[in-house]
Amino acid sequence: MSKLERVDLFDFKSGSLFVLFLFFILSLSLSYEYYKFTELKTFDDPLVRAEVIDQEVRLINDKPKTSMKLRLVNGAHVRCAMSPYLRDLRGREVLVELQVAKVTFLDYIKGFHARGIIYEVYPQLSLKEQWYRRIASTHEDQWMKELYGALFVATPMSQEFQILVGAMGLSHILSISGYHYGIISLIAYFFLRRPYRWLQNRYFPYRHGNRDLFFIIVGILFLYLWALEFIPPMVRAFGMIAVGYWLYDRGIKILSIQTLLIAVGLILSFFPKLFFSLGFWFSSFGVLSIFIFIRYYEHWKPWQIFLALHIWCYLVLLPISLSIFGTFGWWHIGSIPLALLFNLYYPAVLTLHLTPWGDFFDPYLITLFESGDIHKVVIPMWIGLGSVVLALGAMRWKTAFWALGILGIATLGGAVYQIA
Repeated sequence: MSKLERVDLFDFKSGSLFVLFLFFILSLSLSYEYYKFTELKTFDDPLVRAEVIDQEVRLINDKPKTSMKLRLVNGAHVRCAMSPYLRDLRGREVLVELQVAKVTFLDYIKGFHARGIIYEVYPQLSLKEQWYRRIASTHEDQWMKELYGALFVATPMSQEFQILVGAMGLSHILSISGYHYGIISLIAYFFLRRPYRWLQNRYFPYRHGNRDLFFIIVGILFLYLWALEFIPPMVRAFGMIAVGYWLYDRGIKILSIQTLLIAVGLILSFFPKLFFSLGFWFSSFGVLSIFIFIRYYEHWKPWQIFLALHIWCYLVLLPISLSIFGTFGWWHIGSIPLALLFNLYYPAVLTLHLTPWGDFFDPYLITLFESGDIHKVVIPMWIGLGSVVLALGAMRWKTAFWALGILGIATLGGAVYQIA
């Protein structure tokens, strides 16, 4: 008996209607954002309640200042430069006076800078900060506190450590995204499958077991997303999982650019602020690179796909990454085997942090990061943009697929030559 083929969701006509639907949702979302913007601009110097989501002392105009990122009660993000002597307020709510007279609607959507004065600090810590402090209490080294904070609860890393992680090619591993969601989903499925099967066989054998387990796991992922305050890469990952399963359950092809466009379109129409999130676009581009590879090599054995995908994604993301950030080091190449090991490391340290031995790997990781080096390399922006164009073309033409791989190899060679 021949295998049933999955079908595409849209033809040209239905696809056009769906695009019009997305624009309708987008217009409603932007109207609501504009309403919140006018509410904020009622006064030139409003008093607003906000949560401190990042705080670090940096040199601003050659003077030490506390760079503080706030999320206002209306969801807007603002960064303020304040006194360098402020105590650590991360995870706390504050009452702050902001100077917003010159802030435009575009600034508001993108996330703006403003002068601010804190009038009151509220004692309650956010759930995310409570989790971070519990994790940090397991570790003595500051780098390890930042690493596991980023890995488990998406707390921002210091500028110094972030540059080091980027030069070592580990940013995509340590920043929570669909990669981590996938591992968490597998762990949840592993532990829930047997108890649910027992309950299903005993009490409700008529239920669709895999569908029920999916909704339970999605509920867990949504609670995690909510606790981590809807960071952009996780929003993209959650949207992809929800849309992907909905299509799969209806016999519709999911490993296609159409699926990615549907998910990205829906997310951006409901959350237009994500259009200006670099993390969101990097995450989406990473998914696109996976779809491209599977399009041409889905006939390979699973273990071959697993190994080759790590190399492929590294080469595809390298041009756009280096053209924007420009940091590179010898350990950057070693990030490929480290990414493979991460599939075992992540569930292991997740389990260890539920015990008193959460710092088991700290000595080895500290040695690893101390051996890291940081170099500036210059990769023209047109190379990064060229990789995006080739990736889109590779969904249709295999010639573009090979050109994309060659561009990644050439970029790697150019970066190595510059630091050699």
